[in-house]
Amino acid sequence: MPEEQSWNSFFNIPEIVQWLDLKNVNGPVVEIGCGYGTFTIPVAKGSRYPVHAFDIEFHMIEATRKNVRNAGLSNVDISVRDVIEKGTGLESSSAGMVLLFNILHFDGQRKLLAEASRILQNGGIAAIIHWRKDIETPRGPGIAVRPDQNSILKHITGLDLKFSGNSRILEPYHWGMQLVNVP
Repeated sequence: MPEEQSWNSFFNIPEIVQWLDLKNVNGPVVEIGCGYGTFTIPVAKGSRYPVHAFDIEFHMIEATRKNVRNAGLSNVDISVRDVIEKGTGLESSSAGMVLLFNILHFDGQRKLLAEASRILQNGGIAAIIHWRKDIETPRGPGIAVRPDQNSILKHITGLDLKFSGNSRILEPYHWGMQLVNVP
């Protein structure tokens, strides 16, 4: 990971948070791969529900804890956890939204999508953003392994996740799509 300020410059954070439409989320928000808390902080500020933030890297969790503390937030639960190996540990059908930001570029994406499907309430949203494949970007995995909408749709076959029709470019370097949990 680059240093925090540089990392945050790769996103239009207000645009992405607006795209999430938090006012219509009816349950806790779960962020898998929270990094520095780039989205944890604004999502927690905009949510009337708790935010559960997970990352596999201890130093990322420490950075998020510091940022949450500095923001004066009390509605964020932060955990070091390998979600691919152990899941989130949250109850089934307990989340209103799951954030999967820049983490679906490896073989474990089906496991993450299945965990999102498991913990989402009926009508809950899995919000996905990733580095675009159609342009050069200053960071991100190789273009060949970056997911696109079609690859995500292939990985949700057999899950309770359905494409909501909400897909768009999130300038400057990302694209996003939202999936609805419909058991």
